[in-house]
Amino acid sequence: MTYLPQHPGFTRRTALQAGSIGLLGLGMNHVSALRAHAAEAGSVPAVKSVIYIFLSGGLAQHESFDMKPTAPDTIRGEFVPISTATAGLQICEHLPMLAQRSNKWSLLRSLTHPYQEHSQGHMVMLSGRTQLPPTFNASKPTPLDWPSIAAIAGDRTQPRNNLPPAVILPEHLIHRTGRVIPGQLAGIMGDRRNP
Repeated sequence: MTYLPQHPGFTRRTALQAGSIGLLGLGMNHVSALRAHAAEAGSVPAVKSVIYIFLSGGLAQHESFDMKPTAPDTIRGEFVPISTATAGLQICEHLPMLAQRSNKWSLLRSLTHPYQEHSQGHMVMLSGRTQLPPTFNASKPTPLDWPSIAAIAGDRTQPRNNLPPAVILPEHLIHRTGRVIPGQLAGIMGDRRNP
């Protein structure tokens, strides 16, 4: 029998708002003021989609989204930062179309985890959970792994226009040794929910 965890019925926006309160160091005494402000501002349309980009071994942050133009030559990249549509945000000169649309995406620069082994880090970054599952195996995914963000989103989202609700493109992350990297599948949610 496959164990299917029950996820609370709240929107991604609500989850992000709740998580952001902790990041900002706000206590419960601030929550009611934030809710009152949100009510005054009117309702905000629900989020319809999320694109989670995870580049394992991808482009360097200091040469793309977290440029360090005032850092020493030995640290900063060779590319020039350009302004975006968002005040105070600069990204690489080679990403001008993203810069023009910065009001349509979010940039997180402060994600971290305590692990030094890449497969453990992948599990954290792809599942959103810092604690590794009890049966974690760095060599392969297991049926008792935490579900990936894509698997959860796919489970909670209806397909649109004959497209699946969640996908991994262009393929699953494969280690240079040929093994599938854990953290990107449905794990305890069951194979039928694999993205």
